[in-house]
Amino acid sequence: MAREKLQRKLELKPVSKYFGPKDIQATQDVILLHEELEAIHLMDSFCMYQEDAAKKMNVSRATFARIIKSARKKISLALITGSNIKVHEIKNEFHVAICSSSNTELIYSNADAKYIWICFIKDYKLKSSNCINNPMYGNKEEAACNILPDVLYDYATNYFMLKDVDYDLKISLIAKGIYPILQEEVTQDKLVDIFQ
Repeated sequence: MAREKLQRKLELKPVSKYFGPKDIQATQDVILLHEELEAIHLMDSFCMYQEDAAKKMNVSRATFARIIKSARKKISLALITGSNIKVHEIKNEFHVAICSSSNTELIYSNADAKYIWICFIKDYKLKSSNCINNPMYGNKEEAACNILPDVLYDYATNYFMLKDVDYDLKISLIAKGIYPILQEEVTQDKLVDIFQ
């Protein structure tokens, strides 16, 4: 029996939703999800323990740990690379990219698979999915870190599901505000559960 989905409680109303360096012109945005800002606020402003903050947000401790790790990584990367930080204005809405060996159904595969599915999740429901050709398929001349982050950024991707990721691709994805999530197995009907 599937467990009941929890509605995340997001109470923080940020005064500003766009931050950036003053001494240089930032060339890219790092997208900080509303839930990630809430997690940072609870842990770092109120010095709450993860277990207490998770209860306040109405999520499991493991989910909270994933959210806070993602938030801190994005903020750190923005500070190091001189990127803007843009707070995502609509809660519980994001795009997930998943490599697939099929364009008719999601068959989870590695980063050089023939297709990439871009799935749109809102309020913890799969709202739509779009299948694109993967520019890394059969491409032996280019490194994935030089191609995939730009392609996924153009599709407003927030997360990229992978079985494994090398360091260069990981850093390049995070620099574009795309957080890699390592998963051994992904199916379309279980995709949303990963974010619960």
